[in-house]
Amino acid sequence: MKALVILLSLLALTLLGAAEDATTLTVVGEGRALASADVVYVSISATAQDENLTLTSSNSSEVLDRTIEALIDAGVNEDDFQAGRDRSVSRIQTFSRVCNNSSCVMVADKPAIFVKEEAKIRFDAKDEALINRSFEVAEAHGAVAAISGYALEDTSAAFAEARERAVQDAEDGAEDLAAAAGMRLGKMLEIAERSSPAVRLPRPYHDPMGFGMMDLWDFSWPGVFGPFETPAPAEPGVFEVRSQVIVTYEVTS
Repeated sequence: MKALVILLSLLALTLLGAAEDATTLTVVGEGRALASADVVYVSISATAQDENLTLTSSNSSEVLDRTIEALIDAGVNEDDFQAGRDRSVSRIQTFSRVCNNSSCVMVADKPAIFVKEEAKIRFDAKDEALINRSFEVAEAHGAVAAISGYALEDTSAAFAEARERAVQDAEDGAEDLAAAAGMRLGKMLEIAERSSPAVRLPRPYHDPMGFGMMDLWDFSWPGVFGPFETPAPAEPGVFEVRSQVIVTYEVTS
């Protein structure tokens, strides 16, 4: 990223230098900040198994209803449960091999039907004790709790930090370029940001290739200038915020 920015900036400086009144230098700066999620989503699921679909559905619903009531009693706000439930049904058919003195045949066993119902809860990430308690309550009532997602709703601090680092990155690059050309960097004349900082949740695993398939379709400034830059795997729930700015400085000989 840095090498490409310097290359583009050096080209701009060369072109400007050809003109008698060339007094400006334009560079691209990039800044990156990390921010912990302020919202955690937890899914509560109940699974039942039986040969009868109606009975299986009734059993899974009963377990989930009982668990939700217990979670509310434990301190979870009823309004924090997301509207609607997810429900999935799967049917597993097995076969047994039956043999007599002369031959063997495959006999179908009675199919097993699995029904899974799931509800999702929105937690403030600061309520760590309540989140942990929800896992304990779910297990005690025959359900399973799991973190299903994260969100960063208040981006103001992360945006400010990423932008500040982007501006500093641009200034550092401009000073190096100006010095290389035997000039001095003057005041900032213009600054622009193509779009709001990009927010993403980094992959929680190491990618030996250094990029993901989605990076190939990222035509934003971060994707175009640095598609192969992949930071070290971040902690769960930590978002990466990236800002890119275009800054024009005055330069003097």
